[in-house]
Amino acid sequence: MSAPESLEGDNLDRSALKGVAWSSIAKWSTQIFAWAGTVFVARILTPADIGLLTTASVFMGVIMILSEFGISTAVITMRELKPEDMGELNTFSVLLGVAGTLLAALMAVPLGAFFRAPELPPVLAVVGLTFMLTSMQTVPAALLRRELRFKSIAVIDVTRGLVVPVVTLVGALLGMRYWALAMGSVTGAALSMVMTLSFRRIGFRRPRLAALRPVLNFSRNVLVGRVAWIAYQDGDFAVAGRRLSMAAVGDYGMAWTLATSPIEKVTMMLGDVTPALFSAAQHDRPALRRYFLNLSELISLAVVPAAAGIALVSEDLVAVILGAKWEGVAAPLAVLALYAGARALTSLFGHLFNAVRETFFAMWTSIVLAVLLLTGFVIGSRWGPQGIAAAWLLIHPAFSVLTFTRVSRVLDLGALTYLRSLRLGVDGTMVMAAVVLVFQYMTVDSSSTVLRLVGSIGFGAGAFTATTFLVHRSRLATILAWMRRVRSGSAV
Repeated sequence: MSAPESLEGDNLDRSALKGVAWSSIAKWSTQIFAWAGTVFVARILTPADIGLLTTASVFMGVIMILSEFGISTAVITMRELKPEDMGELNTFSVLLGVAGTLLAALMAVPLGAFFRAPELPPVLAVVGLTFMLTSMQTVPAALLRRELRFKSIAVIDVTRGLVVPVVTLVGALLGMRYWALAMGSVTGAALSMVMTLSFRRIGFRRPRLAALRPVLNFSRNVLVGRVAWIAYQDGDFAVAGRRLSMAAVGDYGMAWTLATSPIEKVTMMLGDVTPALFSAAQHDRPALRRYFLNLSELISLAVVPAAAGIALVSEDLVAVILGAKWEGVAAPLAVLALYAGARALTSLFGHLFNAVRETFFAMWTSIVLAVLLLTGFVIGSRWGPQGIAAAWLLIHPAFSVLTFTRVSRVLDLGALTYLRSLRLGVDGTMVMAAVVLVFQYMTVDSSSTVLRLVGSIGFGAGAFTATTFLVHRSRLATILAWMRRVRSGSAV
């Protein structure tokens, strides 16, 4: 972690470190609690119950993107916006949220008929309330990030992360089936809204088209790109819901949750910090390049071993945690875990394009990727959930290689320099995979699935830790020295 060359950069480093620390506390303090809740709920509900809400999420994701309209990104990135502009954006955001709630109610019955799920319409109508609740916090939450108030954001995340699993589990225990999941979703949105407004209030002003035009021009490309993103992000669930049984959709949805949740906790943790950090450094390309490489290195260290580890123990993990009725989860889980790790490595690309106003390029890459992935999902569905998962792993990482060419141009960054920043996580993972595979081969006839799972995790973690420490000892020492310097506030 090279040192910044100014006091302003030093202060930004300190804000970044505090932001990552608070976000880490928020995400990981609730992660075990959330996993436990997911496991208990999965043991109570059926794959068909999970499949129904997974199907509902397809439409809900599209409306959420439309109702947000890229406003949050605009508030964080466009630092020239004035307080009166924020009031107009706040009013515009709430109007969009109300429209989203009404649209969800109107489309509930047609979507129930499309997915051949008569239970779906009332669920969509209720969960649609989240659009209105979320819209009321869009601008205030973006201002919290823009102002680097990560402690407040962490308090909101921790509270929601503790309350929502409890509400969902209680509903499942009361026999509410899929309604328990819907109740948890609405509760989370309402709680976040109340807490966000308690930390950062913003008034309302009548929207004026002339004043909003610069924001709308910026957010238009963001919006179209996000619509394309949600098209392929939830396109796999749409294809599965149309071409597979609800039980198969439930298997795929559970595999997606188990594969992506731990990985997304890392990317979301940095995602809380990265937009504001990149926005603050948007006119200083050397600083922007430094933050991009440093964050890529941290992501590699955190997610590459986790993704490979989940893939290696997927079969035993499902058998021990979920039980026999979820055996269909194991195959897509292994594939999706590898994809989740690859996707996390490229998660900074979008934040970078927004910060440097390359939204037009980001929009078109999302559109092309949506076409490729949707085609892959349809073809892959012939082989069930694992076929759809394979489309993710084959198409998304390969396309990201092409996207990197623009990253390289924007930051004047060579491919070898970028790949070297990933070695901190990759080297130890390769040794870890070899050790785990040898252990599993030697215990293939073992009658205790629990012991094999525990042994695989133990030997894998030991191999990764030892290799990373031996090979990258000096780099780890540099990172720790940087953290101590930033925390102490000493001069550069």
